[in-house]
Formats: sequence, C-alpha cells, structure tokens
Amino acid sequence: MMRSLYATRLTQLIALPLLVVLGCGGGDSPSAPETTLTVIAQTEGTQADADGYSVQVGTGTSNALGSNGSITIHGVQSGAQTVTLSGIAPNCGVTGDNPLSVQILSGQSTSATFHVVCTATPGGSYRIAFMTNRDPTASLEAWEITSMNSDGSIVALTSNAFFDGYPTWSPDGQKIVFTSDRAGAPNIYVMNQDGSNVVRLTTTAAPAQDRFATWSPDGTRILFESNRTGGSEIYVMNSDGSNVTQLTNNSTGDNAPKFSPDGSKIVFVSNRDAPSTQAPFGKWEVYVMNADGSSQTRLTTDAALAELPSFLNATRILFDSNRSGPNNIYAVNVDATGETQTTSNLSTTFLAVASPDQTRIMFSSVSGNHGEVFTMDPGGTGITPLTRQQDGVVNIGYSYRK
Repeated sequence: MMRSLYATRLTQLIALPLLVVLGCGGGDSPSAPETTLTVIAQTEGTQADADGYSVQVGTGTSNALGSNGSITIHGVQSGAQTVTLSGIAPNCGVTGDNPLSVQILSGQSTSATFHVVCTATPGGSYRIAFMTNRDPTASLEAWEITSMNSDGSIVALTSNAFFDGYPTWSPDGQKIVFTSDRAGAPNIYVMNQDGSNVVRLTTTAAPAQDRFATWSPDGTRILFESNRTGGSEIYVMNSDGSNVTQLTNNSTGDNAPKFSPDGSKIVFVSNRDAPSTQAPFGKWEVYVMNADGSSQTRLTTDAALAELPSFLNATRILFDSNRSGPNNIYAVNVDATGETQTTSNLSTTFLAVASPDQTRIMFSSVSGNHGEVFTMDPGGTGITPLTRQQDGVVNIGYSYRK
C-alpha cells in the first residue's frame, strides 16, 4: 500500500529576551523575537531526487533543500509570502500546491511542507500505457491514453472529448491498440507509439461495441471482445483488421481475453455458469482455451467475481477477485491448482499485468475519488507507486512494454 503523507507541524520556537545591563540602573530593551520560516521536504518513492531541491521565498535568494530535509530561513518579511520548490527531477512531482501561499506572522516561526512523490518504472527501459480521466472535477466522461517513460515523465497520446482506453503495446513497442468511441460506437483502433497515425480496425455499429484488444506475442494478430452478434464473445483478427474470426459462441458473456506468452493459449472470463440480467451480470469465472478456441476449461470455482485475467508466465495466471471483500490480486496455475492471494488491500485493487521480463506486476488501486498505478514483486512485496495522487483523477495501468 502507498503510505499516506501527513503534514508535519513544527513546535513554535520562542526567542527569550536578553537583558543586558549597561552601567548603573540602565540597559537596553529586550530584543524582538525573530521571524523565521522553516521549509520541509518529504519525499517518497524508490528513485528520489538525489541532489534535492531549491526553495525560494518570494523573490528572495534560492536555498538548497534535501529530498527529505528542512531549512530555516531567517529574517522573512511578515505577511503573505509564496514559497516555491524547484529543481524537481522529471520523475518526481509535488502532490499539493507549488508554490505554497504562507502567512508569515511577525516575531513568530512558521513552517511550510512540500510532499513529493518520485515514480519510476522498474528495469530502466520499460514504458507504461495507461488510461486516465485527467479531470479532477469529474465533469467529463472522456478518458485519455497516456504513456509513462522509464524516468517517470508523462506523454499524452490522445486528447479529445471521447473515450480512449484499454491501451496495449505491440510486442515491438512501436504501436498501441486501443478502444475508442470517437466515431460513435466503441471500436478497435491502432496508433503509433507516439500517438500519431490513428487507424480504425473494426466498424461495429451502435449499440454493439468492440473492446479489450490485445496483441499476440508475435504481433501478427489482435484479440478482442465484441457483442456484435448479441452476447459478448471473443474474436481474433489480423493486425491490420482483416480475417476476423469468432472464437467463442454462447448466449452469455465471454470477456477480457489475453494471449499466453507463447501465443498457444488464451485466458478470459465468462459468466456462462451463472448468468444474470442484473449487474454485475452473474458469476464470472476465469477460463483458459487454446488459441483456436478449443478446449475451453474453467480455472476458478467459487461464488465471488473473478475478473481481468492475464498470464504472469507460461504456467501462472493473474486475476482480481472480490472473494475476500474488496477486489484484490490473485494467481492460479493454468491447471487450476495452486491458487494464492497476492494483495490484501482495503481499496479496490485490480488489473494485474506482468512486466515483459515477468519480474514485476503492475496493478491499479482505486480509493475514494482517485486511482493510482503501482508495481510489485510477483510475491506481493516491493510495492512502488507509478502515479501520483490527485483528487478526482483516476489512473489505470494497462500495459508494459520496453
């Protein structure tokens, strides 16, 4: 879990008057208490800014400030002052206001605290594709696609008033397949890794929709889900949108397909065992099948919801489930044995995705009015934040790629 950041309140420093006796029965009046401002930096994350920051009060001189340190500035003018933190690395950001507005009282000591979160994708060369509402007011229905580089810097790939989501890197990292309703019904699109050259691959008409597209390991095919024939089914097509083939066929729902690392199998969820017309539309379980749709086999068997599965490696499958209360991350072998719980969060935790080298797992967690993206070791340790908390903004991590 990401640590909560609590503001640190400093005890006021009280300057004692000094009476200096000069001569017989005479002396100076007590000296006035000094006006000071203590600026504090609190930084979290695995790649904190090594050389720290610079802090400036108003238009005064800049002072060095450690990543987790404090500095006391003397002789500050009383009244409203702005305190600015600069020299922040690209993978770090202040979670609150910067600059801060501080009211300085004459003869008193005041404090100002900056909370900084530093993010970085593990491995040094990975990129993350995630979807974000980017709207703290939640006044828009739009979702956009953003890429995070290994240094934590952010690149916006889409920007419009429509839904753009479920982005997945191609195996070579040069393209992203995604879902968009920019032409009406949600359909499958592909674009270059920098957001250019957007091409529509499917032409499903409303009220039907195509979504949850993902690449085969060799980059030649794209899996997706569609309800174009009524029930939600799993389809595969060539990477240029040709040769669409239906892989499942039943009257209920088959959703969220993902290829195995070698492309021989597909994991997905289905409510075929206990469908319902009321949300969440029955009891969803994890299934696995061959890449041609044959040998569909159920892996999970309980009364809870199992959702959004993906392969951790050739033998292990990740998924999220509410079987212990809030959604958390679980893993199970491809033969349905060895099921374990990986996270035990109180907030909704979902969408586990393995890194290309299978040494890290990315997941998303939504709490209150914000959602953040994290990574962890396959055993659930070493949790690292990738996105910074912003009230009203929901970030959902969707795909790793070098």
